[in-house]
Amino acid sequence: MDRLPGRSTPFLPLYFSMRDASIHEARPVISGFDSIPLEFFQDYPEPGVNFIDVGCIFDNPAHWRIAIDTLIERTAHLAFDFIVAMDARGFMLAGALAYQRGIGFAMARKAGKLPGEAIRIDYQREYGSATIEIQPDRIKGHRVLIVDDVLATGGTIEAAAALLRRIDKEVVGAAALFDIAFFKDKRPLTMPVVTLRDV
Repeated sequence: MDRLPGRSTPFLPLYFSMRDASIHEARPVISGFDSIPLEFFQDYPEPGVNFIDVGCIFDNPAHWRIAIDTLIERTAHLAFDFIVAMDARGFMLAGALAYQRGIGFAMARKAGKLPGEAIRIDYQREYGSATIEIQPDRIKGHRVLIVDDVLATGGTIEAAAALLRRIDKEVVGAAALFDIAFFKDKRPLTMPVVTLRDV
């Protein structure tokens, strides 16, 4: 590397330093979960649904770190010893949270996706009906937190809670990244809920 006469430190050409500076200046500053830019898809998966794609959280390491750190912070006051993760994007969130807490987690899946003994329940969601199942033998803890990506009508987490109570588990609450504000006053929930951002 070139050195200027009489200088012991390397000389960086102007074109290099200006290019480097412009790269850093172009990077958006993400100060918290509320400032992460989101992506929506209109009329997906059904007409009239404005679908939030949480892939924009998963595919960016800075966004992913902020999401998990915020989820850990917001659920710190809840006393749970196990997590049930909702199919399917709840799996990633629950896995990261369970790892940090040093506890286990199990999956609540669509019908026919779990081997062995499973119990199921039918329920209504914002765009139709669905069925979920859990494996009772996989629920190793007693005080359970339910984790999903988005909270809308609350039908999915209430269905999971009903299954857990059927096998005598205590549901301490539910957690999700996003809360669909339209449904907030329209859903009767039987548990406390932690969400990170209204959309």
